[in-house]
Amino acid sequence: MRVLLIRPWDMSDGVGAGCCSGGSAKGLCIEPEHHPPRGGTRNIERTGWAPLAEVYRALRDGLPADAEVEIVDPRNHSFLLPVLVRDLRRRGIGWWSALRAAIRAPAYAAIIVDGVVVSSGELPSRDEALRVVRAAAAPDGERV
Repeated sequence: MRVLLIRPWDMSDGVGAGCCSGGSAKGLCIEPEHHPPRGGTRNIERTGWAPLAEVYRALRDGLPADAEVEIVDPRNHSFLLPVLVRDLRRRGIGWWSALRAAIRAPAYAAIIVDGVVVSSGELPSRDEALRVVRAAAAPDGERV
């Protein structure tokens, strides 16, 4: 299972990849130990992104160990398009339908499971994110 979290796209300071896909200057970091203390506080400027980091950690902790959970910059089309098309094709979707869906998929705060958008527009809570991802990954008809 591949789960993509499309991070908020409010970054206007350049295209840098940065730590945990948060940009070169003001990165979103889900692992505070990546940053040394600076002036008594950790170097995590985007504290408003804490909910995305919480969702990421909830998914990492609540999904099977072999699940791929990634935070992706919505501008990273060279990664997103081929991955989404491949995931959708694996589900039996035709090429053109898969390409159209992949182009539309990276919406604000989207959560995408194996190519299918299960949430977008507003980041769900940790528990809700885990619930919708598990439901999307469950075989048809199975209760989660």
